[in-house]
Amino acid sequence: MGTDRDGLDSILAGNEEGAKGCCLSVDMTSDGIAVLSSDGYVLAPNGGAVAVCDHTYTELRKVAPRLLPVGQALDLARACRSKIAITLRDPSLLPQMRMTLRQTDYLDDAVFVGLGLVEAARIASANPDLHIMGEMPAVPDNIAALVNASQTTGLFGLRAAPAHLTPPLLRACRAAGLFTMSLPTNDPRTLDTLIRGGVNFIETARPDLAAALLPEGKKARPQRFPMRGID
Repeated sequence: MGTDRDGLDSILAGNEEGAKGCCLSVDMTSDGIAVLSSDGYVLAPNGGAVAVCDHTYTELRKVAPRLLPVGQALDLARACRSKIAITLRDPSLLPQMRMTLRQTDYLDDAVFVGLGLVEAARIASANPDLHIMGEMPAVPDNIAALVNASQTTGLFGLRAAPAHLTPPLLRACRAAGLFTMSLPTNDPRTLDTLIRGGVNFIETARPDLAAALLPEGKKARPQRFPMRGID
């Protein structure tokens, strides 16, 4: 979309082009402030990379004035009525993110991604109030076993490359109440296949293409995620 992927402009542009959600990568400054950072660093005016985790928020803002605290991004996403997928570069951010999501009334509309299946299962089991998705590295040899393990550990769903989201896997996930999410793709044919296959969340830098491919009845904004594991 030609915008800074860690800035407010990307959220606004995606919303205007038909996206029903956004992806945020979050890192923590040395003084404990959660900020948007896809790569773990910000660029100084001279082009040098400054590591987020090694500097305070104030120091980073001096070299990167557009550095965005997570709270501001959530406020804008809420104004756009967007779902959010969050990648945590530092797992110790989880308690802070839970608190921030609660304060912004966003806990029900957020999923955490970027976690391997084992780590995701561990976190999901310990945090039943969070929507945790496990990263699937390949098409599993035993789909039923994977789906059963995901259910048992309380995973919200599975995230994988488009080619790995096969029809048998998608059917099994739907039957088990697990959500599915694709890794990024901008290919129109792939987007169409994912939509027709019923993938719940499709990550793309071309939401305009994806929106144009949606069946008319699915262009309305979806309801909140159902809470799982909560009485």
